[in-house]
Amino acid sequence: MTTQIAVRLEDAELAALDAEVAAGRAQNRSDAVRRTIARLQREQRYAAEESVMLELARRGEPLYPDLEPLLRSAAHPELD
Repeated sequence: MTTQIAVRLEDAELAALDAEVAAGRAQNRSDAVRRTIARLQREQRYAAEESVMLELARRGEPLYPDLEPLLRSAAHPELD
């Protein structure tokens, strides 16, 4: 479902959207706005994941506990 909203933009902000369209990175202004929102959502997800990783590191817990044995053996392979 989509919802139409009214947004007031400064001239420079509108020019930035138009530049995305002119460069072919967006089909139109609406597409440029949607792509920008999608980028914001990715950044928010990455920030949340980073917080989890930093907390694990602070507590000294492994990021991927199931992979620890594999990572240890890969770091020190047996030599023939």
